[in-house]
Amino acid sequence: MENLIGIGGGLVVGLIIGFFLAKLTASKEAPAEVVDDAEKKWWQLREQLTGTQAKILQYMEARQESTIGELQEKFSVIPDRELHYRLEQIVLMGFMMRGRKDKDIIYRLNPEYSVTVEDDKTVFLSGQ
Repeated sequence: MENLIGIGGGLVVGLIIGFFLAKLTASKEAPAEVVDDAEKKWWQLREQLTGTQAKILQYMEARQESTIGELQEKFSVIPDRELHYRLEQIVLMGFMMRGRKDKDIIYRLNPEYSVTVEDDKTVFLSGQ
């Protein structure tokens, strides 16, 4: 009987020690990295764009803002559904923002990205 009490006591002590060790090591894990928009590595992110998305973004870099109609006219070889998909992907990646102006859908270059592009002398903007 004494052996069972000793084993049970050892088991409880082991569980308590294991619990505290787990808590101790869990608190030392690195917190998940929070990436602020200002910290985005735009050029690394830009490398993930498809060829079509890169062409759309280059067009937007030169214009800063464009209506959906202007984009459909400029990229008329791309079916409308695909163009909308490509635009939404660029928006989700943070390069552009979508909004409304005079009952029309407009796309604008993200100001944080726009500043990065304007400061990079290797990018040619037709408006300069």
